[in-house]
Amino acid sequence: MKQLRAIVVVIVLANVAVLLWLLARQPADPSANKPADLADVLEPLVDDATMAAARYDLSDRKDELSIILISMDALRYDRTGFSGNPDGLTPNLDALAEESVVFHNAFSAASWTLPSHMSMWTARWPSIHRVTNKLTLLGADKMSETSLSAGIETFPNLLVQQGWTAAGFTGGAGVQGKYGFSRGFSEYLDDRPFAGMDYSSPAAIEWLNAHKDGGPFFLFLHGYDAHGQYALPEPRIQAIPYDGELDGSIEEQAKLREQGLAAIQQPGDDASLGDTLDDADAAFLEKVYDGKVRDADQRLGAFMGELRRMGLLDRAIVVVVSDHGDEFMEHGHVDHGHSLYQEQLHTVMLMRFPGYARRQDVQGVVRTVDLFPTLFDVLGMTLPTAIDGASLLPLLQGNETSRQAFAETDYRLFVHRRAIRDVQYKLVLDLQDGERRLYDLTADPTEQKDISSEQPRRTYEMEQALRGWMSSHGTNPQDYLGMRQKPIEIF
Repeated sequence: MKQLRAIVVVIVLANVAVLLWLLARQPADPSANKPADLADVLEPLVDDATMAAARYDLSDRKDELSIILISMDALRYDRTGFSGNPDGLTPNLDALAEESVVFHNAFSAASWTLPSHMSMWTARWPSIHRVTNKLTLLGADKMSETSLSAGIETFPNLLVQQGWTAAGFTGGAGVQGKYGFSRGFSEYLDDRPFAGMDYSSPAAIEWLNAHKDGGPFFLFLHGYDAHGQYALPEPRIQAIPYDGELDGSIEEQAKLREQGLAAIQQPGDDASLGDTLDDADAAFLEKVYDGKVRDADQRLGAFMGELRRMGLLDRAIVVVVSDHGDEFMEHGHVDHGHSLYQEQLHTVMLMRFPGYARRQDVQGVVRTVDLFPTLFDVLGMTLPTAIDGASLLPLLQGNETSRQAFAETDYRLFVHRRAIRDVQYKLVLDLQDGERRLYDLTADPTEQKDISSEQPRRTYEMEQALRGWMSSHGTNPQDYLGMRQKPIEIF
């Protein structure tokens, strides 16, 4: 017994010695002007995996935590610092990422604002919720304004039914309340089309100051700051080195978008500006876009500063997401909605959880339809059964690596396309002519080489999986072959 006791004493003394040695090696914290404390030293030594089962489980705080969802419309993932972009366009978003779970492979359900946001709101695919365009074709070229069916529930409204207060402050246009977004909201700002956060954020801050202590709330902040229909100030445009004829205005952007769509003459044609814009023009338009991204990031930073000032970061889950990206002639056109390439579907998604303000990078494929199911699961709330999204909590706790993702676009009835992707490969199917394009996203992340003829077996298997997915929710690909429709004019 004495020998055992002596061994235990030696082990304890050895551990104490190691801790003292580690403390001695730690440099003083220059910003705090004090030495590092024991917790700072121990934290890196404790493997997060030991707490994996409890990680991000906030169910014991569900009655006190709120949710703040910030949508930065049209923000491409590859513009962020955490994507590896060296241009310093998003310092505030990057700073938030250091306190958040960063999903590096988030995949949008659609490539433009209306259907992609509604898929987030409902965790349903666009062809399920059917809010795929602002107008719905009734037949014989008759159309009516689209609105979400009463039979499909939205997650914000589910929160309201559980006693939460919901308020939205948006840039209008594709997220107007009339499409179904404002269901259950006590306040929903959407009166200015294509407004930025310079318009929606002050109203959101005013609301937060009045309601931050009134119980759990869901706040939706949205802005079109990086969108083609949001104007960059003229002096900023003129400061961009460029000798071409473009002026970078929103009027020009709309004209180019429609001109490219007009190139779709036969079912299956691509939108194209190949005979109109050259590399210098595309580079100029990208610089205009980058200027908007900088402004969007500054406004995000100002809003996050207000959340800190109010003490809300300790009492709210903060999510930042983008609904889609934008194209700058990577595949022959500009804008978004007309295709399902990565520049339009690879989105920003990060979540900051109180008590877990340390960065975690998730590389596996996730879907924007998984956003609300994850939040509900983290808070211990019951998930609806009739949804297509799934909680990412198992992924965060190390029990899952990735998942298959799908995307759709029926943009203004110009195109009808579907896509499926896994970790490495992506297949895009044009429903109007049956063309299949397969891309290796690892070797060819910008999707410049169609390898469907080189890998016929993989192409066939992914196409069958995609067709099976479509059939599972009542979509028959054969119905689209050769389809020609009168396009919808509003966007």
